[in-house]
Amino acid sequence: MKLSRILALTTFAVLIGLAGFAATPDEAILQKAAAPVQPANEIIQSFPANEPAKTAWKVRWATSTGYGLTIESAWFKRGPKDHWMQVLGDARLAEMFVPYHTGSPRFWDVSYNFSLISLNKHAAGPSGKLLGDPPVVCKEVRDRGILWVDTDTGVRRGQKMLLWACLDAANYRYLIEYGFQDDGVITFRVGSTGRNYSTREFEGHMHNGLWRVNVNLDGAGKNSVYVMEHIETKDDAGKAQTVMRPFNKGVEGFEDWHADKFTMLNIAHQTKKNLRKIPISYDVVPLRMGNARHYGVGEECTHHDFWITVNRKGEFDYPKVHEYVKNHAKIMNADVVLWHSSACHHDPRSEDGEFRNGTFVGSTPVAWSGFDLRPRNLFDRTPHFPY
Repeated sequence: MKLSRILALTTFAVLIGLAGFAATPDEAILQKAAAPVQPANEIIQSFPANEPAKTAWKVRWATSTGYGLTIESAWFKRGPKDHWMQVLGDARLAEMFVPYHTGSPRFWDVSYNFSLISLNKHAAGPSGKLLGDPPVVCKEVRDRGILWVDTDTGVRRGQKMLLWACLDAANYRYLIEYGFQDDGVITFRVGSTGRNYSTREFEGHMHNGLWRVNVNLDGAGKNSVYVMEHIETKDDAGKAQTVMRPFNKGVEGFEDWHADKFTMLNIAHQTKKNLRKIPISYDVVPLRMGNARHYGVGEECTHHDFWITVNRKGEFDYPKVHEYVKNHAKIMNADVVLWHSSACHHDPRSEDGEFRNGTFVGSTPVAWSGFDLRPRNLFDRTPHFPY
């Protein structure tokens, strides 16, 4: 290939890269040669997966004993011509607390430094891609069903990319799953499966998924945290309102989820706004069976559903979060960390296994808990409604 041809294609490839996601084969080769080497644990996924891209995620992940699968950072692209916008710093399942009804045992499963199990093609399914050596992480792009139905323009379906792994916690297996959707939503899920504790096959217990998420919306250090509540009272019958207030009066501390208030948190960038002059933000949307409260020694972290701290080096231990908040640091225009409990109550059923030679041998169907981070005013308009 002549030098002039190479220079021309290089220039054209750069322009294409700035204008959108797609490139011709020649351009793609030149882009790959000129681009920095992509980290082995970095994934870039555009949506729709098999059509011209409208949005995209760039995600860096890691694995370790104990925590299993963690997210190191994540960036979102709101459109083909937009720059990458950071949404997450470090995000992880910080602890998995499993207290049994009789008072013992009371397991802190992350602290035992369990390893991830190796996955195979059966776990990956028809569309999954196994990652790592040995393969302990699976990437899937899934259809997530109907996004909306409109009487004039028809129906649109949504998509999401999942990264998941399975922690080998003795008799239990914990599926740790992060979902990155085409509309900017991030889903956090932990699924409990495996076998009930030996000799306690029919004893009720809790699976408390305790999450630590460093939210870095448009970078670290500029985020503020609010509580959003739906308020409807007999005193003002027939009317309701949404109230937003600073989380714990603007300093580190805790808040609780109330079913009748549909409690959510809102993490906002104070200076960056969308076209309507509204600050961009993300809502913390709980998915709850109920609120877990445990009163054993060292279990104060379960007494509240949300905790917010500033991001400090070395603070990853969820059971100590009630100590971390004693700094009373400001959480307005700060580098903030969300600590959130997603609790699942397991009251065993006959469907959790079968009797073999007089012994109940279990294989408990997966039970999920978690929450979503959902964009609010991140876009100027819907990213999916037809142009």
